[in-house]
Amino acid sequence: MTTLQPSRHTGAPDAFRPHQGVLLECRDFVSQRVREALARAVGELGDELKARRLGAKTADEAQKLIELQALLRGIGADIDRAFSAGFEDQFQERAKTSNVGGSFYEGENGFFPELSLVDETEIDETLAVKNLATRLERACEAENQDLQTRVAFILGESDIDNATNPIGPTAICEALKNICWGQEASGGLRATALELLVGRLAGELSTVYHDVNSLLVARRVMPNVRPRARRGKASERMAVRKSATLPGEPDPSDVVKEIFTARAAAAERADWRQRAGTVELMQLLDGLQQGRGDLEFGGQSFALPSDGQVSGNVINALIEAGLSKQASSVDGIVIDVVATLFDYIFDDSRVPDAMKGLIGRLQIPVLKLAMMDHGFFSNRTHPARRLINLLAQASVTWDGPLSEDSSLYRIAEGIVVRIQNQFADEPSVFAGCLQEFENYLGEQERYADARAATLTERLRERERIDLARKLGEDALSAHLGNEDIPEVVRAFIRDTWTRVLGHAALEVGATAAPVRSERWAGAMAAVDELVWSVLPKQSMEERQRMVKQLPVILRNLKACMTGAGIEEASQKAFFSELVKCHAAALKAPVAPAPAPVRPAPNAPARPSGPLPGLQPIGEEPTPEMLELDLLTRGSWLELRDESGEVRRVRLTWISPARTMYLFANRQGQRALALTRTELARRFASGEASTADQEPLLDRVVDDVLDELRG
Repeated sequence: MTTLQPSRHTGAPDAFRPHQGVLLECRDFVSQRVREALARAVGELGDELKARRLGAKTADEAQKLIELQALLRGIGADIDRAFSAGFEDQFQERAKTSNVGGSFYEGENGFFPELSLVDETEIDETLAVKNLATRLERACEAENQDLQTRVAFILGESDIDNATNPIGPTAICEALKNICWGQEASGGLRATALELLVGRLAGELSTVYHDVNSLLVARRVMPNVRPRARRGKASERMAVRKSATLPGEPDPSDVVKEIFTARAAAAERADWRQRAGTVELMQLLDGLQQGRGDLEFGGQSFALPSDGQVSGNVINALIEAGLSKQASSVDGIVIDVVATLFDYIFDDSRVPDAMKGLIGRLQIPVLKLAMMDHGFFSNRTHPARRLINLLAQASVTWDGPLSEDSSLYRIAEGIVVRIQNQFADEPSVFAGCLQEFENYLGEQERYADARAATLTERLRERERIDLARKLGEDALSAHLGNEDIPEVVRAFIRDTWTRVLGHAALEVGATAAPVRSERWAGAMAAVDELVWSVLPKQSMEERQRMVKQLPVILRNLKACMTGAGIEEASQKAFFSELVKCHAAALKAPVAPAPAPVRPAPNAPARPSGPLPGLQPIGEEPTPEMLELDLLTRGSWLELRDESGEVRRVRLTWISPARTMYLFANRQGQRALALTRTELARRFASGEASTADQEPLLDRVVDDVLDELRG
C-alpha cells in the first residue's frame, strides 16, 4: 500500500496542511467513478456500433465497425482492473515528480527519470493524448481549476497545471491510452476507440470533479477557493490581434505590458487626444452611452439596444461588428482587454446577477475611461476600480437575495445612472460616486454595529462568568478525576463547587490563574477537607480526627455555598447524601500499620511535587483554530443553516478573551453571538467559512494578466 511522505519543501507551514492523506482518498474516488463511467460507455458504444454496422452502406465500412466493436469488447472485458492499475501508475508518477523541492511520494528510482530516445510514433501518441486531455479539461474547466488549486495546496505547491495534476484529465487520458494501445489492433482503430471513450467521459467528468471538490471541502481542504473565470478569451483575442498587426505598428504584447504597468500612465491621459482616430472613437462611444443609435465610425454603423437595457458583454458585440478593427492599434488592444475584463466579471459565480446587470451598464463609461487613462489597469486605488470592487463586494456580502427592491440595489442603480448621464471626459464623476457609495456602506455598517452593540455588555458578562467557572473546573480537575471519591461527591464538586469557585474568582475580577482571594483559598481548603472526609478511614487516628473535624468541615461547606448564593434546598439535599458517604468511610476495615522503611545509605531524597521542566503537551493548532485566530473585526463569514441557506454576516465584536464572537448582517436586521467552541465546530463541519474579500476587479485584472503572460 502506498504511504504518504511529507514533502521537504512546501509553500505553506505544515500546520496549514494537515490533510495530505485525503489525496489518496480522492484518487480512489476518481478511479472508481471513472471506471463506472467507462463500463457504461463501453456498453453504450457497443450498441451504437452494432446499429451503425447494420446500416453500413459498404462491406469495408461494416468490417471496420466489426473490428472496432471487437476492440471495445476487449477493452471492456478488463476495464475495471486495467484502469485502476493504470491510473495508480499515472498518479504516482505525477505526485512523485511535482515541482516541490522534495518528493511527495518517493519511489525506488529516486528523483531523476531514465533518459531515452523518443520515436515519432510516441510523439504522435503524446499529441493525441494532449489534445484529448484538453478536450476533457474544457468540459470541466471550472471544477478542474478548483481541484487543481486544492491539490496544489496538498502538495505544498503554489500552483500545478493540468499535466502535473495527479488526478487530472491528463492522468486519466494517459491511463486510458495505455489500455487502448495494449490491445491487438491497428493504430487507427485504437485512436478511434480512445477518442470515443474520452468523448463519453467529457460529459461526466465535471460531475466527478464537482463531487471531489465537495469531498475536499468536507475534509477542510481549502473550503474557500477563489472563484476563477474561464480562461482563453484574452489569449485568443491577442492571437488574432498579433496576426493582423501591420508593419510599423507596435507589437501587441508590448502595448499590453505598457498598459498593465505604471510606466507612462500619467502621460497617457494627456496624450490620448493625440492618438490617430481616438477623438472620433470617443465621440462614437459618447453617442452610444447617451443611447443614440445608428452611429458611424470608420465607415461602419454601430448601435446598442434601443431600450437602453444592457444584457451581457456589449463590447463583445461592438468588436464583432468591427469596432476594434477600425480603431488604432493601441485603442483596439484596450478595447479587447476591457471586453475580456467584463467577460471575467460576468463569469464570476459569486456576484449576484442583479449586480452584474448594474456593473454591465458601466461598460461604455469604463471603456472610455480606460482609453483616456491607462492607469486604470495598473492602479489598484483608481476610483473607478474601487467603485466596481465595492459594488461587487457589497452584493456578495448582502444577506439574502439581491433584488431591485433592495436598498443596496436602489443606491447602486442611482450611482450607475449618474455615471451614465454625467461622464464625458472628466473622471472625477467616478471619485464622487465612489465617495457617495462609501458613505452609504459606512452608514450601513455603523447602523449594524450599533444594533449589535446592545448585546456586547451581556456577552462580556457571560464571558467573565464562563472564564471564572473554567478556573474552578481547572482547579478541581484532580478531584474530578479521582475515582476513589464517591460519585455523588464528584457530581457535587463538578456542578456546585465550580460555581462556588467561579463566584470567588468573579469577586476579585480574576479571569486567569492564580486567583489571589481569601474566599478562593477558603473554598479550596473546604473542598480538600470534604474529599478527605469521604475517603475510607483505615486507621483509628483518622477516625478520631474525622469525628473531631466533621462539624468544622460541614460549617465551612455551608458558609462557602451560602456566600456563592447556592439555594438552601440544594444544600440540604447534598448534606443528606453526605451523611451516607461519611458512614461508609467510617465502616472501612482497619488496615495494619505499615512497617517503617529504612532509607538506603546516602540515597537521594525523592523530590515532592511536579518534576521541574515537565509541561503538559499542548494540542497542535487545527485549521479551524487558525482560521479563528485570523478573524478580525470587519471580517465577513458565510454561515450555512440546517436548510442549506447561506447567511452572510460581518464580525462586529470579539470579546476580550476571544471566547465570544458577535456577528451582524449588512442590513443590521439580525445579530448572532457564537462561542469560540461553537464557531470552531461550524468551521470544521463546513457550516461556516470566511467570505472571499479579494476585490473583484483586482482579481479579474490579475487573471487576465496571468493569461496574457501565459
